[in-house]
Amino acid sequence: MQFPSRLKKGDTILLVSLSSPLPENQPVETIAAEVEKLGFRVKIGNSCRSSTPAGYAAAPAKVRAADLNGGFIDPAIDAIWCTRGGSTSWQILSLLDYSAIAAHPKPFIGFSDVTTLHLAIQQRCGFVTFHGPTANRTLDRADDSFSWQSLWSALEMGRCLNVVNPPGEEIRTLRPGRACGRLTGGNLSLVTTSLGTPWQINAKDCILYLEDVGEDVYALEEMLWQLKAAGVPGSAAGLVFGAFTGCRNAYRAEYGPEELLRDFFADWKKPVLYNVRSAHCSPMVTLPLGTLCEIDGGRGEMTLRCPC
Repeated sequence: MQFPSRLKKGDTILLVSLSSPLPENQPVETIAAEVEKLGFRVKIGNSCRSSTPAGYAAAPAKVRAADLNGGFIDPAIDAIWCTRGGSTSWQILSLLDYSAIAAHPKPFIGFSDVTTLHLAIQQRCGFVTFHGPTANRTLDRADDSFSWQSLWSALEMGRCLNVVNPPGEEIRTLRPGRACGRLTGGNLSLVTTSLGTPWQINAKDCILYLEDVGEDVYALEEMLWQLKAAGVPGSAAGLVFGAFTGCRNAYRAEYGPEELLRDFFADWKKPVLYNVRSAHCSPMVTLPLGTLCEIDGGRGEMTLRCPC
């Protein structure tokens, strides 16, 4: 697994909308101005200024795919940053030029619906991508310095990076033990959706990371059972769970995501960590997916090592 070139101040970042459109109160020009304040040059992709009849995709699939393909091929672009998540990134998977993308590895940043693209790029192209904040979050940067420090630490990581949660947020142990493997995963709903497709997640001997937002607890359990039936968690070396923001149980409020995970993996023989804050939460930790990951369930520790 290759680590892309480190991003430097003065480099050019391409903003792309590969999923849902930006809301009216978050114009792409305002986001671009905030990214420039971070010390980068900015190019705005055509996907950020288009629309579709349905309204829930930022642009037609061909436009979004062309932005991503072109961004990797263009030597003037140093990194690609998704403006937001949402839905519909799966529509562009068959339109991507994976050979060309693999030949031009660059930092690719985003989370949530971007999970679909993280999985495809890692499996087809073989380089590290970044499960980190989308560019629209720069609008709240003044109130969230932790997220941006975590992002830069991941983009600039040396041989080793210790995953550190925001102050006051403990990484908790659900199952003890130690494990090591390549880090993969992302949003639980999107990982589950990948099953049975050409882009199905491959978690064999990996550390599998999962998080979600706004799902009922019973729906989380259904997805976990589906993954289990497909052999995904069983093939992994260890499991790490993020925050499950807004995931509630209407039947018994005190039985939330953590209680579900403790019960679901009660007899698990591999280490399981919980509450790594790389998820739909603020502040947010950035995880370089594809790096070698070591987890210690006894100490609640997670360490990443550069594959280069």
